[in-house]
Amino acid sequence: MLRTIKGKITVGIVFISIIVLILINLIIWGIFENNLQTFIINDMEKIRDIVFSEIKRQYPISSEKNSLNNKNEIWSVLNTVSKQYDIYLSMNYFEDNFRQFAGELLDEESVENIVLDSDKKSSLLYIHNQKTKLYATYSYPIYIEDDYIGIFAFQKNYLNEYNNNVNLMIRITFIQLILFIVMILVNYIWLKKTTDPLNDLATAMTFIGQGKFSNGLKTRNNDEIGILIDHFNKMEDQIMEQVRYLQLEKKKIEELEKESRDFFNYATHEMKTPITSILGYTQLLQKGNLDKEVTERAYSRIIAESERMYKLIQNMLVVARCEQLEEYEPESFNIKELLAKIIYEFELTFNKQKINICFDCDDTIIFAIKEEVRTIIKNLIDNGIKYSQDGKISIKCKSEDYVCIIVENKILPIPKEIREKLLEPFIKYNYGEHTQMSSGLGLFICKELAEKNKAYIDYKIYEDRICFRVKFINIEQ
Repeated sequence: MLRTIKGKITVGIVFISIIVLILINLIIWGIFENNLQTFIINDMEKIRDIVFSEIKRQYPISSEKNSLNNKNEIWSVLNTVSKQYDIYLSMNYFEDNFRQFAGELLDEESVENIVLDSDKKSSLLYIHNQKTKLYATYSYPIYIEDDYIGIFAFQKNYLNEYNNNVNLMIRITFIQLILFIVMILVNYIWLKKTTDPLNDLATAMTFIGQGKFSNGLKTRNNDEIGILIDHFNKMEDQIMEQVRYLQLEKKKIEELEKESRDFFNYATHEMKTPITSILGYTQLLQKGNLDKEVTERAYSRIIAESERMYKLIQNMLVVARCEQLEEYEPESFNIKELLAKIIYEFELTFNKQKINICFDCDDTIIFAIKEEVRTIIKNLIDNGIKYSQDGKISIKCKSEDYVCIIVENKILPIPKEIREKLLEPFIKYNYGEHTQMSSGLGLFICKELAEKNKAYIDYKIYEDRICFRVKFINIEQ
């Protein structure tokens, strides 16, 4: 119980309440004792006044101070007062050492002691509190016209008054006990209501440690606990956001690692094919005794496979550069002029392959890395040269809200399994007898360089034509 805040507060309140109640009861009992003592003194003085006034009235009847008539009259007074107040009364005469008394004597020794202690001068009051009785003994010297007559002593039982105080104290204590129990119950309910949000908070924090989230705790009050829960909810939201971010980053890293493994596997496979061909034809030539036609075919294949491997290595270096820091700074340049230069560079290839170019471009400026844009366009044109089926390539550039470069040509049907994957690495195809020497990295390089320059590349295939579009968002009019 002491391990919880509710338990500590409850124990503390109980402990403090018990101490306070003990102190209060001690004070109340002290007040009761003082009131009882005051009551005894007042009661004794009242009885004394009644008896003394009667004695003064009766004493002058005879000229003889201690005549039998006077003593009888005094005893009559003592007897009447004794019966009325249930008290022991005695009159001790000085001259003849005669004692008159009325009522029941409670303790003779205490009466004799108080008479001696008064020494004819002092009025004394002794209160005796024993186990089963409480009584008071009172003495008062009597003088008539400065003559010492004797000493007046009386004794009375006050046990009933004392027991009344004890019973009242018991009732007070019982009421206090009921109030104490009610207070503890109210305190427990209040503490439970107050600390329940803390328990919910502790449970939610445990769940967070286990990777579970509470989707926000409800704030019941605007006190310190409510403020703490609000901060916890904000912290939980931030943690959830960070977890989602880390999960996305983890997924990206896993995808990147998979792409890297796939790229390495594809590259190894693609390089293995030309090396195998070169090795085979080299071994064939090494044997000798080949006719001229076979020899020329072997040399041609060795050259073709060497060019293929060279181009593959060049493209792989381009892909690797795309993943490194930028080597060139972006600049503003005229895209129409760049397209015209690239078409001019391909003029010999166009003539050799008998390719007709349809060129239409708006005169506009873009902001990008010029050499990388050049690589994108050259790869798209090279792809068109390889797969064009009618000897025509359309190259256009339109400027509206963005600059869009379009390269379109006629193609043979593309297999369904790669139809949506042309921008991925090592995707290539041969259709029937139409085989192409390709690394399968050209279009992938276009995609990587476009993203690097904040551009977007896509393609559409409709009927027997394919259209590649490169959109540059950041343009400068």
